Amino acid sequence: MPLPGLTYDLWNEIIEDAIDRHAPLFEAMRKAAEGIRLSKDLVEELKLRGAKEIEMDSWNFALDIELYSDEIGGFSISLFSSEDLDAFWQIEDKAATDRGFTSEDIEGFEIEHGMKMDEEIFDGIGERFGITAEANGNEVFFELRLFDSRDIDKSKENEEAWNESSWKEGA
Repeated sequence: MPLPGLTYDLWNEIIEDAIDRHAPLFEAMRKAAEGIRLSKDLVEELKLRGAKEIEMDSWNFALDIELYSDEIGGFSISLFSSEDLDAFWQIEDKAATDRGFTSEDIEGFEIEHGMKMDEEIFDGIGERFGITAEANGNEVFFELRLFDSRDIDKSKENEEAWNESSWKEGA
């Protein structure tokens, strides 16, 4: 008996399965992030070196700083991991073949419905783990943002907006 065609529900199950197979990495990233103490010394070290290697169990991560060209010398600090793009696709293929679908079935579904499984998986990783995933060259990079000075600027703007003494009458 032939398998029924790929449906949206099965498509979503394949995506969830691919995300689940990455969960140990993302949980290790979160655990590593919890052990990082953000301090002035760490910021200065990252400004000098650009990045710092972090090991957690059997995982290796990079702690990186991105400097902003703004008036306050702002920056963000993120924890990164990467995976070979072929390995990422193998995980994707395994999730599909476990449900009886081939990579050709996936490609056909993508073309027919104007969807991209990689992008759906990346979005799911962001929604579920708060980690940004992006393919670049032959690798997939995973970023967990630990600090962003722009968030402080935004919170100050929001505080000011909600401060009743700054409200104008008739506004």
